[in-house]
Amino acid sequence: MESAVAAIIALALSLKFSDLKIKKAEEELASLREQLELVEQERSAHDQETLKKVMTTILPVAKAVQRLNQEVGIQ
Repeated sequence: MESAVAAIIALALSLKFSDLKIKKAEEELASLREQLELVEQERSAHDQETLKKVMTTILPVAKAVQRLNQEVGIQ
């Protein structure tokens, strides 16, 4: 009788422990998903800034090359 009660108590404790671990893992997963979304937003913003910087750098060079080609008569 005592061994059956001990087994039931052990089972109940292990189920509660498993439940706590699962809830903790779900909370950590939710936190990681939020962090991932923030990183993706920052990456997107950084990509937009990089594109603008590249365009402001390359555009004058492209215009100068085009003007030089016209003066030389390549186009």
